[in-house]
Amino acid sequence: MRIRFHKYWMGFIFGAVLACIIPSVIVFAPPTGVDDYTLDFPPPLYLPTDQEVAHALFNPWGIKPIHVANMDAETMWLARAMFSESKRADEQELIGWTVRNRIESNFRGCTTYEQCVLDPFQYSAFLPNQSKLHFYINLTETSTVAGWQKTVALAFYIRHADSGLRPFGRKVRHFYSEQSMVDPDMPPAWVEDFEPVVPRRAFQLDERRFRFYDGVH
Repeated sequence: MRIRFHKYWMGFIFGAVLACIIPSVIVFAPPTGVDDYTLDFPPPLYLPTDQEVAHALFNPWGIKPIHVANMDAETMWLARAMFSESKRADEQELIGWTVRNRIESNFRGCTTYEQCVLDPFQYSAFLPNQSKLHFYINLTETSTVAGWQKTVALAFYIRHADSGLRPFGRKVRHFYSEQSMVDPDMPPAWVEDFEPVVPRRAFQLDERRFRFYDGVH
């Protein structure tokens, strides 16, 4: 009996620990039913066609890494923001569009992706004294962290996408992640004044992970 009791509690504790750490570190598999289409490896200094961008954004799980010559500084800053917030390709795409929306609407005076990502107190990983700040800022074109190169590719396609592929309105510039809050019962004050936006495409979102908002100032 003691042996069984011991094994039961060890298994329970192990499962609880995994439940806490997996959402923040794993690169998730694609949802059920996602097309297995993958793009060919883009050559150097390549501008993708509208069709290729559409394929990439409709199936971000199938994206292949892009050539280092296509990774300009602005794409890298967008990728850093996306990678810092989520390791799921579908969530990363939506996050990437909120950042692009900020640039295109000159939100808080930002005109570049670097300015936007480093805008004070806007993105949690880039807050002063944040423990992971150094890690994300120093991700480069050659970094081999799992999932990073595909995130860069996704950022590349978001930056070159026609505005018609935007999954929600241009004023959707904010998102809220309940699971990332120290106290989920105390969300930002603005959350209570707005209803979450439903993306125009069939994203399989978990509202506990991310909710997106329109018109927040």
